[in-house]
Order: sequence, then C-alpha cells, then structure tokens
Amino acid sequence: MSKRIKILINTDSATLHSGLAETTRNIFIPLLERYPDKYEIHQCGWFHLTNREQVPWPIYPTIINQTPQGPQVDHEDRYGQKTLSGLIEKIKPDIVFGYGDLWTFDHILDSPIRNQFRLIIYYTVDGQPYFGHLESDKSTSWGKQLARADKIVTLSHFGKDTLLDGLPEIKNKDISVRYHPLSLSMYPSKTEEQVQEMRSHILPPAMAKDTFLCGWLGRNQFRKQNFKLWELQHYMVFGDYIECKDCGRITIKEWNHSAGKSKVVGSRKQTDILTLYDMGYDYSHCWHCKSENIQEGVPDEKFYMWFHMSKHDPGYNPDLHERMWNVANRSIYTNNTNGLVGVSKQDVANLLSCWDMMFYPSGGEGFGNPPFEAMAAGCPIAFSNYSSHAEFARFGGLPVNVTYQPEMHHGIMRASVDTNHAVQQVLRLRRDKNLRKALGQRGRNYVAQYSTAHMVDPWDKVFTEAMEKPLPVEGDTLYAQSV
Repeated sequence: MSKRIKILINTDSATLHSGLAETTRNIFIPLLERYPDKYEIHQCGWFHLTNREQVPWPIYPTIINQTPQGPQVDHEDRYGQKTLSGLIEKIKPDIVFGYGDLWTFDHILDSPIRNQFRLIIYYTVDGQPYFGHLESDKSTSWGKQLARADKIVTLSHFGKDTLLDGLPEIKNKDISVRYHPLSLSMYPSKTEEQVQEMRSHILPPAMAKDTFLCGWLGRNQFRKQNFKLWELQHYMVFGDYIECKDCGRITIKEWNHSAGKSKVVGSRKQTDILTLYDMGYDYSHCWHCKSENIQEGVPDEKFYMWFHMSKHDPGYNPDLHERMWNVANRSIYTNNTNGLVGVSKQDVANLLSCWDMMFYPSGGEGFGNPPFEAMAAGCPIAFSNYSSHAEFARFGGLPVNVTYQPEMHHGIMRASVDTNHAVQQVLRLRRDKNLRKALGQRGRNYVAQYSTAHMVDPWDKVFTEAMEKPLPVEGDTLYAQSV
C-alpha cells in the first residue's frame, strides 16, 4: 500500500455550526469514505469550544483560555498563529489546507517553516477589489502574499476573476474553482401538505395558515447588510409605496426615522425633506417613468420576517431596528442560536422548506451557503446582485440592484440593495405562487450537480495534482520568511 497523503486543515473546527465548518465536513468526510486508503486527515480547529458535530479525524484546538466568563479563545491564536507551526513539525503533513479569508492564513504564507509543506489556499473572496494595499506601481500587498501558495482554489468564478483582474503577482498562478459541496439528501422534496404540517409545529396556533414567511439565515454584521431586512419588512407590511401600472416599478415612501412615520410632503421640518427624490416630488406619479397611472401600496398583514440568526452577534441591534421600523410584532427569531453554535443541520433544512422565500441583501459573500441551501430546499430567493452568491442564486431567484460603499481599510466594495427594487422583486415572489414554485425547482436542479457525491473526485484531483509538485525545499524556489 502506498503512503497516504497527509493533509492538515486549518479553519473553523469541523464540529461547529458555521459555514466554514460545514464545507470542511462536506469536502473531507466524503473524500475519506471514497478513498479510505489514500488520505490521512488532521485539523487545527479554530473556536473548538464544543463538539456539536462528529468528524472522523483528530482536531487539535487552538489555545483556549479559562476565564471567569468561561472558556475563551486566545485572540493571539485565533487562527492558529501560535499552534499551527508546532502541529506542522509534529504531524509533518504533505499538504496544509488553509480555508478562509487571507488574514486567517497569512501566517501560514509567512511561516518560518513554509518550505516543508505544500500549501493549498481555499479562498473566500467576498467582494472586489482585493488588493489589500495598492502601490503606486500597481503592485498589491495581497498578491505578493498569495504568490507564496502552491495552489489557490476559490469558491466561485467571481472570486477567481477578482484575483486575476486585480493581483498582477498571481497572473500566472494556477487557480481552480470549487463550489461548496452540498448534502442533498438533507433536503428531500416536500409536498405542500408536508410543509404545512411542519409549519403547524413552528408557528403560533393563532397565526394564519397562509402567513407568508420571508426568511434570513446568516450572521448579523456590517458585511451582511442586515439593516435592509427590517427596512424591506416595513415597506411590505405597511404598503408604504406606490406601484406604477405602466413600468411596474416601485417608489417607496421615504421614512422619517426620527418621527417614526413616512415623511410628510410639504412639511417645513428638515427631517421631512425628501432625500431619495428631488425636492418637490409628491408621489403623484411614478418616480421612474413619470407615469400618473399608479396605485397605492397595499398593507400586507400576513407578511412576516423569520430571522435565523443570533441576536448576540456584534452587529445591528435587532430590537432597536424592529422598533425603528415598527415591525417588532412581525419578526420571528429561531431559538438557541448563538455565534458558532446553533440548531441541527436537519432542523435548518426543515426550516428552509417552511419559508415561502428568502431575502438575502448581503453586501458580499465568499460563497453564500445560506442561499445555496435555500435552493436545495426549493426556497426561492431575492438577492443582492453582487459577489459570489449572485453567481448561482440567479438560477433560483430574482436579483436586486445594488449600489456600493467601500470598506474603510481595504477598499473592498460592499453592496447595499436598492430598496425600491427590493420591494419590487419581493412583491413579485409574494404574489406569484407559480413563480416561487418554478424558481424553487430550478434552483434545486441547479445545486444538485454540486452534491457531495459529485464533488469528491474534483477535490481528489486538486490534492493529487498538488502531490505531483515537489515540496518547496525540494524544488527550484525556496521561500524566505517575510519581514
């Protein structure tokens, strides 16, 4: 028997309920099942505070400090900065597999023992540009770092094109694309009767059976643009918009956040001045095509937003935003979700099946597991038309136009959805059951080609080809530690 290929993974502990952990499980468990004599897997596991999921490989946790508040991650070893080098010396892997953002594996690129292992980077590119820092000669700091990887794999073609467009240092680098593998067996097709039966268990008895559930699954953080969830919810529930019967577009009635009501056209208060439209506009015609063939929005008392997210994430204050938009009694939250710990994957799959649609206004995704999983469950999506998730979500949903705001430090553009267009697209899904059904089926058919069974051999190809390259110390290029 030939020697097994020894891989050391460096990412979220595969026992957690996070996107990184789930993708890790869906890559390496099927790989071991199909090739039991070919691979030996080890993992340096970040945030390994609990064992929610079982995996068939050893996990070496990053440093956990015991504090009066309980066990806490050592922030200087958050991504294995202290732990990984010792593990490499001990395990002597053929391949180190780093999965995440660049700042979670830059210490591997710059490792003093970099020449002792082949390095595969599975890179979550969640927006563009991805320079890090752009020098006057157009060279980039992140390109110089990524050039030290033996192999780069992105989760989307958007990610690959973003790197190749912006980083001249890796223009000749071999970059592959591998989507998140999905366990499609967790998302069996359900009849309408089965869905109604599940909804009867999760909704209050007094809630109408034909309640429309618009869902969100994800973290609460700036990049996700969660504030758009409550904003969209408000306009749907209260019908604060006009609809053009000629062009079909929506003009929302601008909200006075201080007064907690729609701005009063003609008021002399500075807080009532329209900022989305020209001063003097009075909603008597469509803002877009200027037609007077319009109708007032209709309040939708059966529209509810279901948030599958932790209220404890360091993001937008859910209670505050609910009250600001007057939708506190229209918001539902999944119990027992907290950071990297949540309900079982099967419960999440069942929940997705119960939603009528998902609204996904994210400002940028390295992949976007939630909309991918929603498509597997046959749940249609209205999504921000930007970054990796838009690449596949178009096969199971409706895109929403965006504008951009750059992050302060690196200039990565974050999308912010156009609320007028968001309401328009969500109304289309709300009103047309046949459209929801068709998009749900088309989305499910699309993601089926990325089931775990189909993705085993493409990943085996990545690792096999990596082993055909010599170790850096045996090749013609030696890496010096960056200073």
